[in-house]
Amino acid sequence: MTTVRQHFVPQAYLKGFSDEAGSPFVWVYDKRPGFMPARKSVKSVAYLDYYYSQETEGGEQDIDILEEAFARNLDNEIPKIIKALVVQPGRQVLLSEEDKGKLAFFIGVGLTRVPSFRDGINDIYTWVANMALQEVANEQSEIAKQILAHGIKAEAKPWVSLRPMLELGHAIAQSALNKNWQFFVAADGVSFMTSDNPVVISGGQGMGPAHPHAELMLSLRKDLALVCTPRGRKPVEAFKQSAAETRRFNRGIVRAASTRVFADKYSSTIDSFVKKYGDEQQKITA
Repeated sequence: MTTVRQHFVPQAYLKGFSDEAGSPFVWVYDKRPGFMPARKSVKSVAYLDYYYSQETEGGEQDIDILEEAFARNLDNEIPKIIKALVVQPGRQVLLSEEDKGKLAFFIGVGLTRVPSFRDGINDIYTWVANMALQEVANEQSEIAKQILAHGIKAEAKPWVSLRPMLELGHAIAQSALNKNWQFFVAADGVSFMTSDNPVVISGGQGMGPAHPHAELMLSLRKDLALVCTPRGRKPVEAFKQSAAETRRFNRGIVRAASTRVFADKYSSTIDSFVKKYGDEQQKITA
């Protein structure tokens, strides 16, 4: 069965930020002016139609193979690992090497499967194609006339970003596994938020996500977050945050968001907070 709505932020993951236990609804905050908070089903957010569609060697369209692979290996399995995590501040977190590896890949692909990454890759391929077209035009005057007369431009097909998405996702995962993993429990009465750019990069300016000194941040669920930090390699630890620390973590989530932030409750204060960073978003390229 063909899946039309193909999510770049998994539905099962977003349920970890629902307004009630077991509910498929989250509160959606938009960074753009004029958009009010709305309670929406996770099925209706963070997707694009045929997002993982690609062409086969025979030139046919394959809509489902990558979507099914994500559903089978990431989008349904990893949220189960996240949900099962038992974290007590001050104690080592028990996480098998297998589950840690899966979670690392979830983090890596979480950075590269979103439109803010894939659109940038497609822009690069389009630029290269137009440079090649211009070279042909410079050498062949008749072709140059046709290009000028008809306004011909080259444009990369959307699927060209799929391979870089997976390759860089793997590289980021390997880098994350070499970092120190720290879990943070949200302050009482304050929940973690997530967004349409769920994994946040911090570190030096211009530092790529696979850089050894980059720090990766991810809200795992509304009460738990993970930071993969380059500062040392210790047993996986857990800490309880203060209210100020949880709000500061959420500020990073909001600033990285492309347009939408997801939370477990309605609040005009959250809406104002999200709108404050409407001109900012995280973008990465290979």
